[in-house]
Amino acid sequence: SLSSFSRKTLKRHQIMHSQRPPLALLEGSTLDRKGEIAASLVSRLWKVSNSTLFQMMLVTVLLATVLGDCGPLSKLPFASPINPLYDTEFKTGTTLKYTCHTGYGKINSSRLICDAKGSWNYSIFCASKNPELINGICEPPPDIRNGKHSGGDQEFYTYASSVTYSCNPYFSLIGNASISCTVENKTIGVWSPNPPICEKIVCRRPQIPKAIFVSGFGPLYTYKDSIMVNCEEGYILRGSSLIYCEMNNEWYPSVPSCVSMNGCTDLPDISYASWERNDYNLSDHEIFEIGTELKYLCKPGYRPVLDEPLTVTCQENLTWTSSNECERVCCPTPDLENIRITNERRYFTGRCVYAYGDYISYMCDEGYYPISVDGESSCHTDGTWKPKMPACEPVCSYPPSIAHGHYKEVILITPYPEAAYECDEGYVLAGFATIYCKSFHWQHAPPQCKALCLKPEIVNGSLSVDKDQYVESENVTIECDSGYGVAGLKSITCSEKRTWYPEVPRCEWETPEGCEQVLTGRKLMQCLPSPEDVKVALEVYKLSLEIKQLEKERDKLMNTHQKFSEKEEMKDLFFPSNQHTESSLIHPTLP
Repeated sequence: SLSSFSRKTLKRHQIMHSQRPPLALLEGSTLDRKGEIAASLVSRLWKVSNSTLFQMMLVTVLLATVLGDCGPLSKLPFASPINPLYDTEFKTGTTLKYTCHTGYGKINSSRLICDAKGSWNYSIFCASKNPELINGICEPPPDIRNGKHSGGDQEFYTYASSVTYSCNPYFSLIGNASISCTVENKTIGVWSPNPPICEKIVCRRPQIPKAIFVSGFGPLYTYKDSIMVNCEEGYILRGSSLIYCEMNNEWYPSVPSCVSMNGCTDLPDISYASWERNDYNLSDHEIFEIGTELKYLCKPGYRPVLDEPLTVTCQENLTWTSSNECERVCCPTPDLENIRITNERRYFTGRCVYAYGDYISYMCDEGYYPISVDGESSCHTDGTWKPKMPACEPVCSYPPSIAHGHYKEVILITPYPEAAYECDEGYVLAGFATIYCKSFHWQHAPPQCKALCLKPEIVNGSLSVDKDQYVESENVTIECDSGYGVAGLKSITCSEKRTWYPEVPRCEWETPEGCEQVLTGRKLMQCLPSPEDVKVALEVYKLSLEIKQLEKERDKLMNTHQKFSEKEEMKDLFFPSNQHTESSLIHPTLP
């Protein structure tokens, strides 16, 4: 049997030759991806090494590679850094401060520290405000083809755990590299977002004749690799100078090209002009083919010097044709009578005295005032003076007189003379009753005196506008009562003579058909003095009507007899005498 010492020695030797590396290299929540790679390497060397001393030295050397700077930290599902992180490596002792996401509360120090082992050292410092969420447990993260994740071989992951995926060599990671254990329906643990994929994306070096590659020189390129190109002398680049290798194994933007500078390049510099861009986007072109015609316009306030088209054309000698220049627009020359110029600015063009941009400050001789405010005028883009062409007008004279009215009061010896008007009887003022003289002229036009017409009297009718008086030019319409009609024009107007034009119409009774006798009797009653006379007159009128009726019947009978006689005469012409006699016996002649 082995002695106790031998058994202890053998046991210690077996431990040193264990198939697993020391637990200190594998355990701990602060071990990052770099530490895992080192630990894996130690584990493999441990299996093949038989020397205890060599193993101890090897561990010491490998740990030196683990210690040092920290790499980028995986995305935390419950917090974000206060300041954006752009670095990929951090010195030992670096401290990052985080803030909890919405729905989480701070339960610990939110500082993450890069320790001497090159790992980020921290404890969970944010907890969900809903306690049920903490119970979420996720199954192991899904595996991906051509890649792996940083998680271990544990059977489950607690809430807020995260893993980072990486791709095998020559494969590119597409999507989010890190995913986290989150919770759905308060208790179900799920990984979010979806894991990335690893694709073998290869873009070949583009063939661009006459191109110079500024950066990116490899024959093959992977996802997001870039190339910057330029062109040889005498050629110009069409397209983007920087392109990227994308997921579809194609370059984006599309591969550019180098084209020969066989055309006009620099646009001619035409003063006070701008290019028309309706048909041609000049910003997209640095070179213009022979025969290209470009149009331009003179800027506001300028006009073409010559009466020729405003165009330039690229010629075969790669130069532009001469251009029609632009010059300032002219303003009319003011009449300087009674004007004293105190200040002016003039651009002498040689074609006009005053042009766009010129201005004049002036004063007027005694007894005159400037028509422009403060005596200043300027020449504008449309070739006119604003506010008005420089000129002087006489100061306020006696106020103007008005028809059918007169001055009520005139005050001239004041800083602001005034005149008050009133109208003659039968007229009313329209406009300002008082006008004032300011800046040497009357500020308002004098008022007018308009005639007043009295209300027309309409018997058995009414007016469309009913009031006591009507002002000149005012119209009214006459509307008659039921059974009455307008005798004349319905619409009348108040004239300046204070009369209605045309004359006021009347409303007369309209006799219905068949009521003529009633109307006659009505007139008769209005003419006789007493009821007895009316009764006698009505009896006489009745007899006259009866006589007229008898006369009508007599006339009708006579007409019938005459027609019968004419008929008999016609029979004598066409029938024999015996037949006539027989007919006479049958139809004896009327007496």
